[in-house]
Amino acid sequence: MKKSWFVIPILVLAMMLTGCDKNKENLKDAPDFTLRNGYGETFTLSDQKGKMVILNFWATWCPPCQREIPDFIDLYDEYKEDGLMIVGVSVDQTGWDAVDKYIQNMGIQYPVMMFTPDVIRNYDNFQSIPTTFIIDKKGRIVNKVTGYRPRTFWEEEIKKIL
Repeated sequence: MKKSWFVIPILVLAMMLTGCDKNKENLKDAPDFTLRNGYGETFTLSDQKGKMVILNFWATWCPPCQREIPDFIDLYDEYKEDGLMIVGVSVDQTGWDAVDKYIQNMGIQYPVMMFTPDVIRNYDNFQSIPTTFIIDKKGRIVNKVTGYRPRTFWEEEIKKIL
């Protein structure tokens, strides 16, 4: 027992030298999908390579979702020409009519699609909304965010990638 006191400092030093953050070489590719909206339009994630994608799973009845959507609208307007794509994936069970009404009332210009169980399963089978995945220009998930975050958080994430 007396000789084991030196193990902890060695482990701490090893973590400092190798880093504790995600290794960019080990980032997971974002699972590809094609989803539809109520107008029959499709969105395919792999078509977005070369762009940063904020993939936001949300619902019309979710207060934190409602709170962050105006920021996503503003950020999309501000950064879309620089290569930002924001995609809303509604998990509303009531169908497209409720989602479309919300889109129209909010003035959402970025693509909004309806979820499928397969997409939810492929994205860690998350249990809370909003859940948002940040995908880099190479199509890799660089961050998963559960819950509301203010505009400043999203803008910092955008500036890291763009």
